[in-house]
Amino acid sequence: MSAVSEKFTVGAARCESYGPDEVRDALSLAISRAGGLPEADCGEVLVKANMLSPAAPDKAVTTHPEVLRALAGEIASAGKTVHIADNPGYIYTNKEHLLKSTGIKALSGDGVSVGLLSDKGARVTRSESFRALSEARIASRYLDAPYVINAAKLKTHVETEMSGCIKNIFGTADIATRKRCHQSSSQRRLANAITDLFVIRPPEFNVMDAITSMEGDGPTHGKPRATGWLLAGRNALAVDWVAALIMCYSDPLSIPLLRAASARGIGPSSRADIALEGAVWSDLPSYGFKKSGGALRLLPVFLRGAAHGLVSLSPKLEREKCVRCSICRQVCPVDAIGGCSSEYPSIKSETCVKCLCCHEMCPTGAMTVSKNFLASLAGRIWPE
Repeated sequence: MSAVSEKFTVGAARCESYGPDEVRDALSLAISRAGGLPEADCGEVLVKANMLSPAAPDKAVTTHPEVLRALAGEIASAGKTVHIADNPGYIYTNKEHLLKSTGIKALSGDGVSVGLLSDKGARVTRSESFRALSEARIASRYLDAPYVINAAKLKTHVETEMSGCIKNIFGTADIATRKRCHQSSSQRRLANAITDLFVIRPPEFNVMDAITSMEGDGPTHGKPRATGWLLAGRNALAVDWVAALIMCYSDPLSIPLLRAASARGIGPSSRADIALEGAVWSDLPSYGFKKSGGALRLLPVFLRGAAHGLVSLSPKLEREKCVRCSICRQVCPVDAIGGCSSEYPSIKSETCVKCLCCHEMCPTGAMTVSKNFLASLAGRIWPE
């Protein structure tokens, strides 16, 4: 890609708070800098938000409702109606509680509807381009939508290191498919499985809520961190690339998911392939940003393949936080957790694939992340 016109354009705009006027103006600017929303020959636009869990907006777990409100306004100005939806984590089956807690229910009305992607069921999809999955069940509402805007939240992730635009599409799959994606301790397979889901039906446009991001051991139990950006672009990987720089990654392709997507030709393969509008590269890093505890990230890239089986993170129970709700047992894709109900959960180490779904879904944070000896050693030899 040598010509500037062939580059993947990402629009960036500073935004320091979720004040409605500030968000509206910044999002409009980011979208304009990205070349504007593509033409939509349809009556309704589907906005695929991040509604991982029924967390309050200030927890930085979900796409903030003010960003979704501003986005709905942009879409409405083009004469379209809006449907905002997602499939939450496995255990969050109370639709009304989810929508109310995340602040998204309040957006309903005046041409905006909200709900779950699963409201219209799912259907099996297969593709010769799949590299990890044989098939996937994807929400019919998502597959049939003539126009999709992907509205992601910038977060860390203990499995994929980063949760952004590409990872956000993981929520289009049903529970069984998402569990199959996690049924392996191979980080490469998980990255390819998520990428398989993305290529089924890429969104027409992408928006990244990075006003307040999540650092630490996300995507649920990390900590909010003010980062002050809204990003927009037609290419999801390009937006994720820019977002990774906000998280202080010097090389975004060191993130396995972004590397897998780039290898599939989904977007840029270097910074030279991106036209950043509205910022200069040195403006982006949020210095001191705490990345996830992903153990392989602590190793130089050239050592990661050989060390995957040796350097690892595992779930570890902190009994004082455990309420014995049995959620960890319900979400485990390989049935590696016993006990619960009247007993504390017990982890079968010989069965556990270290996917950390139990950590992600634990409502009290009782399932923590434990580094093995080599992971801890790597952190001391190659500190952040």
